[in-house]
Amino acid sequence: MTEQELTRQIIALRDPMFRFARTLLLRRDEAEDAVADVVAQLLRRAERMTDCRDMRSFAMTAVRNRCYDLLRQRQAGARRADALAVLTEPTATDSIERWEVRELVRRAMAKLPHRQREALHLKEIEGFATKEIAAMFATDEAQVRVILSRARCRLRTEVEKLMNHGTK
Repeated sequence: MTEQELTRQIIALRDPMFRFARTLLLRRDEAEDAVADVVAQLLRRAERMTDCRDMRSFAMTAVRNRCYDLLRQRQAGARRADALAVLTEPTATDSIERWEVRELVRRAMAKLPHRQREALHLKEIEGFATKEIAAMFATDEAQVRVILSRARCRLRTEVEKLMNHGTK
């Protein structure tokens, strides 16, 4: 792969990297910063990465690591995040009902443990194969399937809680 092809590939990955970062960090501004940092770092190193076999997995792993760094800073008292501030306003093309469902799922996802939220996002939103997620997590596929199963179960429970809470 040439350096130009690699650069095009990195630029094309910005949206999936942003969605992943936003899922992990729960804040749009921090997700944008994390992705900008990772993209800049990857572009600076493009000439040394021409033999990278799976840029998509490499980039997502880099985003995850950057997000974890930011989360550690946040936990250390660097700043206090409001998990619900990430919710977006409905656009003209979205129905209010559809937006409410997305908000409900986003709130429920925010309550999942980081590992479960991360695995679920990679599998269901970004479309990574279980094998690719296992490589990113440095574990086997069976463990990833367990994490995904637990994440789905807990997500279902959290959505039900939020729905019941909203109807009372």
